[in-house]
Parts: sequence; C-alpha cells; structure tokens
Amino acid sequence: MHIGTRLGAAGLAAALLLPTGALAAGPDQAQARQEDLDTLYAALQEHHPDLYANTPQEAFEAKKAEIEGRLAEESDVDFALDLQSLVALIGDSHTTTNIGSVLNSTGLYPFGAEWYDGSWVLTGAEEEDAALLGQTVTALNGVPMDEVCTRFGTLVSADNPVKLRRQTEQLLYSEACLDYLGIAESGEPLEVTTSGGSFTVEALPMEGFGDAALSSLSQQRESTPATAYRKGTYYFAQSLDDTTYYIQFNQCMEDPKQPMDGFAAQVEAELEAGDYRQVLLDLRNNGGGSDGVLVPILMLVPGLVEEGVKVYGLVGEATYSSAIINAVELVDAGGVLAGSPTSGSVNHFGSTGSFTLPHSGIRVSCSSKYIDLGTLLEAGLGAQVEPLVPTVRVEQTLDDYLAGRDTLVDWLLANGADYTAPEQPDAPLTRGRLAWMLWQAAGAPEAEPAPFSDLMPFAYYAPGVGWCDQTGVANGVPGGAFRASCAVTLEEAAQMLVRFVRQQGLTPAEVRSGAPVLASDPAPWASESVAQAWRWGLVAEGADPTGVLTRAQGEALLARLTS
Repeated sequence: MHIGTRLGAAGLAAALLLPTGALAAGPDQAQARQEDLDTLYAALQEHHPDLYANTPQEAFEAKKAEIEGRLAEESDVDFALDLQSLVALIGDSHTTTNIGSVLNSTGLYPFGAEWYDGSWVLTGAEEEDAALLGQTVTALNGVPMDEVCTRFGTLVSADNPVKLRRQTEQLLYSEACLDYLGIAESGEPLEVTTSGGSFTVEALPMEGFGDAALSSLSQQRESTPATAYRKGTYYFAQSLDDTTYYIQFNQCMEDPKQPMDGFAAQVEAELEAGDYRQVLLDLRNNGGGSDGVLVPILMLVPGLVEEGVKVYGLVGEATYSSAIINAVELVDAGGVLAGSPTSGSVNHFGSTGSFTLPHSGIRVSCSSKYIDLGTLLEAGLGAQVEPLVPTVRVEQTLDDYLAGRDTLVDWLLANGADYTAPEQPDAPLTRGRLAWMLWQAAGAPEAEPAPFSDLMPFAYYAPGVGWCDQTGVANGVPGGAFRASCAVTLEEAAQMLVRFVRQQGLTPAEVRSGAPVLASDPAPWASESVAQAWRWGLVAEGADPTGVLTRAQGEALLARLTS
C-alpha cells in the first residue's frame, strides 16, 4: 500500500520520530502533564546550546502558559502536540518530540501530496478518486496549501523552508495534526481541492489502511531509472555508461557486510580500470548518521579532479544532517554540487542526545551543539542556517518521474563532463586557498601532510597548507589548528606573501619608500610585512589592513609578485 510516491502509512511515525508509550491517564492527569511540561522546558533550558536563538524567552513562556491553561481538558493527543508545538519554537530541525505512536493511534486520511514542479501534486488517493492523481492540490477544506504549510510551521521542528515543506508532506494526512491546526475536524470528512476537481475523504484508523483500496501515482510510472533510491542499501556503485561512474550513498553508516574501506577500494579499482570523465556521488536520499564514514571515498576526489575527472555531489530535499556535512566536504575536495536545495541546513544545531518525560514516557531528542561548517570548510564560509543550494540547479520534474527518468542524472549525462563551474572572484580569499595558491606558484612540490587538527586531509588546499607549514610561509594558530576556512585579511596576506618571496628567493622591485599610508595601523606582528608589501606596491594607499581580500584580489597580488 502506498499513500504517495515516497511515503506510506508507516511514514507518519517517522515524521515525528519513533513510537513511544501511551500517555498516562487518571485522576492526577493534569498534575502529571504539568510535571511533564515543566520537565520538558527545564531540560531544554539546561541542554540546548541556544534555546532562544530564534524565538525570545517571553514567547516560550507565553506558549507554556497557554498549554497550562488546558491541561485538564485536552486529549492525550492534543497534549502531545502541545509539547511538540513548544519545541517547534526553537527552530531546530534536530530537536523534537518523539510522538509517532500517539499520532498513529488517531485517524489517517487516505491521500497524499508531494512537491513537484513548484506545486503540491496529488500522489495518493482512494481508487474512486484515482483519476485526479497528478493534479495540483490547491487547498484542504478550503485552506490554501501555502497557508497549510504555514500552519504546520507552528507545529513541526524545521529550521528552513525546505525542511518545513518536507515535514508538512509527511504529516499532511494526519487527522490529529490537521485538527490541531484548525484545518480539519476529527470525525469529519476532509475536502481535498485539486486543479482537476475536489473530493472528500474519511479518516481511517492505522490498522484499516491495509484493507483500503488506495492508488498511487507511482503505479503509473513507465519504468524505474537505474539511479532510483534503493531502500535498505547503505551504498553501491555502478557504471551508467562508458564515461559516467555512479555511487549511491544512502546512509552515513558502515554496511556491516561491506565496510567503507573495502567499498572505497572497489570504487578506486573500477575507476582505474575505466576511462571515466565524471563521477556522480548521490546523496539525495541520505538522511545522515556519522559524517566520517565517507572519508575513504572523499580521499579519492582530489586525485580524480587533478586528472580532469568531474566529480559531482547530487543533493536534494531528503539530503540532511551528516549528509550535508559530506556534501560541503565534497566541494572542499574539488567537487561540484548538483540537484535541488536540501532540507538539511548548512549550519545547524545537531549532535543530539535525548531525555524522557517522567509520566508520558515521551522521548525528546535535543541538540547539544551548534555546527558552523564555515569554521572548518571553505565551502561553508558565510553560510547561515539555510538549505544547501547546489551550483548546478536541476529539479526532478513530474513528467520525467512518470516516464521513469532521473531529470538530474540525465542532465549530467548530457552536460556534466563538459560543464565548468562558474568562478567566484568576489568570494572571500581563505587561508587555505592562499596557501594552495602559493604552493602552486612554487611549482606544487611534494609536501608532507600538515598536522593541524582542523585540516581535512581530502581538501584541495591540504597539500598547500602542508607545504606552507613546512617552509614557514604560514603557521597555525594556538591550539594546533590552521583555520584554513577563515577569510584572509590584508595584513595576514602580506605576511604570507613576504615569507613566500623570501622562501623562493624572489627580488620584487620596490616602487615606494617611506611609511605606509593606511586607514589604520596594522597589528604589531604584521607591521613589518605590511610595510614591505607597501614598498613593493602590493598595498594601496588608504587600504585597511584588517579588511578581507577577495579571491580576485589575492590572485592579482600574487601575479604582481611573480610576473
């Protein structure tokens, strides 16, 4: 049985995580609920790294007081949803209540809708309404779909619009959720309005879905592409044609039957045996796990790129959590991202722990830290809590889905090998990139791996950092880090450039004399280097020593020195 193309009835529990025990009842029910509510709020205050990052404390306390006003009267289901609505104020996709079994005890409407071509499409319905499959869903009980999604934003844990839409999709047929949000009324039929007409559905109990006559848009597919998601498979690889090698990575977990080291060795051998022009690493259905699992594959990327092979990371709305980290790491290794915006945010709260409420038994997942990828990876510099948007933007179309085609992979098969990602001359110049540029200018000599704790060994700039460290052109910072992803200031660049000139034995002509005329004094540790760079004509009059350089400016400075 399918409700839609991707989600069956069992998916409802997954939308708000795993099933839990039923809520306690009895004469002291209101007191038990009060203790659960107090425990929830106190634990969030204690354990969440920044509880009020998106919503002020006053709003939390107002919501808590609102819930307290109905503890004695509301149903167990509404109390569970009240708890989740309090958690939703955090704006953290990883912090959520696990109330799946509570929702599973209520009715489910036999229909489904998913996002295609910029609109909600009917992907599941009862047999008598199957003629409307593929039509655009415009409203539920007269509530426009945009408003439906907005209301779900008050209930689900989502830190970006793509995650909110995905959560809405997974809960759209929950009678309890629609009733709680004022869209439907429990026990009453739901009217679904589409571009081809309207129909009504009655909620069915979870156990009744097995006997229901349901139709899915997936049943109308002409075929299934070779790159279709293989549920339950950790990872696999195959050739799509003579020029394209494809890897599907579905879970950031080791396959107990084929550990990642062995899989990576297999991939490396197959790549060496072929004459591939591009490699596709598919993360579109990867919901996370441990980001370190993929390192053996990532270690292959710089060598492939150096040989002229294009490496693409495929991302989409189901790419989430640790898979986001892997996608950004792939860019730092020299790859390019392709697909559609992700439900996982680049920077995000994560690394979850959990606690259990004393009376209901509801387990709560709670983030323990804020993950800022810009502090570790150049490709994450400047990112916020926002979807990861690929460089090559290709969305799956409904027509291609029905025809059994993978829109993104078909585009890459036709264009990927010859595609060149756009330059980013105005992007900040990072310490890692400048080290790589200097290493390249020196002829890319062999270098030992650098010992810095924050340097990813697969990063394209890692050899440059190693060479700069060994030659004294650049040093790390206290604590054993290099901060390769940090933007370079003019005074930092001046110091690295002066050291590079001395290490290489260059003799640039001095075009100025006297003290530099700058917007402010450089730091004491940089004053000599800035003065020398001034004499070489690398520093403009009135320049700010603490100003961040762009990539284009860094390239111009180096070209002036080495020309």
